[in-house]
Amino acid sequence: MAYSGFLVKVGDYELPLKFIKADSYSVYRNTQELDSYRDANGKLHRSALEHMPNKVEFDTVSMLTNVQFEEFMSNIRNQYTSTVERKASVTLYIPEINDYVTQDMYMPDIQPTIYLANNEIIKYNSVHVSFIGY
Repeated sequence: MAYSGFLVKVGDYELPLKFIKADSYSVYRNTQELDSYRDANGKLHRSALEHMPNKVEFDTVSMLTNVQFEEFMSNIRNQYTSTVERKASVTLYIPEINDYVTQDMYMPDIQPTIYLANNEIIKYNSVHVSFIGY
């Protein structure tokens, strides 16, 4: 399945591209080996593990209002399978394989910073968001 119009889907919620800052999407398709070794002839014998947790990172666009940011975050929160862990089933696009992978992932702490606050509205600087696989 090639690219289907979204980069990240948390549960059933496709993160709108309008919230993802251009040039910020980065995905890690991890590999890890177990008991790999070189024999007496120097030949490498690899034992790559099949399941490795992936990681996706991106920044939100700047100047999201408090209403827009709450829309974004509440739709993510509504998909958690564990609110304490911020755990959800996340589908992410991996350019290396031109396909999507779905894993249980968690969202580490985010740190929104306020650019502007007045009596009517709050506007946020870009916020770094990531999901890390189990």
